[in-house]
Amino acid sequence: MLTLERQEEILEILNRNKSATVDYLASSLYVSGATIRRDLRAMEKKGMIIRSHGGAMPFRSASIETSFIVREQKDTVAKRKMAALAVKLIKNGNSIFVDSSSTTGYVMELLKDFTNLTVTTTGINNATILSQTDSVKVYIAGGLVENHSNSITGTDTMEYISRIHADICILSCTGVSLEAGINDASLEQSKLKQCMRRNSSKVAVLADSTKFGETFMCHDFWFDEIDYLITEKEPPIDFVNAIKGTKCKLITPNSELF
Repeated sequence: MLTLERQEEILEILNRNKSATVDYLASSLYVSGATIRRDLRAMEKKGMIIRSHGGAMPFRSASIETSFIVREQKDTVAKRKMAALAVKLIKNGNSIFVDSSSTTGYVMELLKDFTNLTVTTTGINNATILSQTDSVKVYIAGGLVENHSNSITGTDTMEYISRIHADICILSCTGVSLEAGINDASLEQSKLKQCMRRNSSKVAVLADSTKFGETFMCHDFWFDEIDYLITEKEPPIDFVNAIKGTKCKLITPNSELF
């Protein structure tokens, strides 16, 4: 059996059973555990699955809520560093788009001292954070609340976003690669981010250092389609060189004042 055929079989088993162990997959497909683990690593990188201890589950399984909680608590130091940089791009009176990510949630926590801000978000948690402030008017885009998720998506959400213009949109991503640019594991999230970009004067993407070199299913933007790429430390030199010559400004804690 070819590798791609085997991976399709693995995905079919995971979708049918919601999850499976390495041993179960190996015995079902008559291959070694090492082969299955290699396939699972490749499939996770493509955004097809989520690996768990001793096995895997499909990316959009009932366990996605747990996955969000884990992401929310992961790399918090890096997220706080990026948030402190991103907030410098915001001015009193701005209208802002914000996605549903836990990364941008750290930016939301820093908005309480601004005045006359208007924020439109597709994230339930981000809207909740902002609802505790007195100085931010917050709108949450209507649409489908994804089961076991923090996100609102769908055609209604796209239509809502398309009627609004923002001074800046603040987004996260799943991966940053030289081949695919800014990218995501979710088609729905990718479409929403592209819609926000079209309706914004400026675009800032937050990507911690673990995202560099990662490629997932959906392309969001090329470097010259965004204004700022914010990360918590200097990325590899090939990324620095790729960004040079584009309109994108790379922002790290060592950047000069901007």
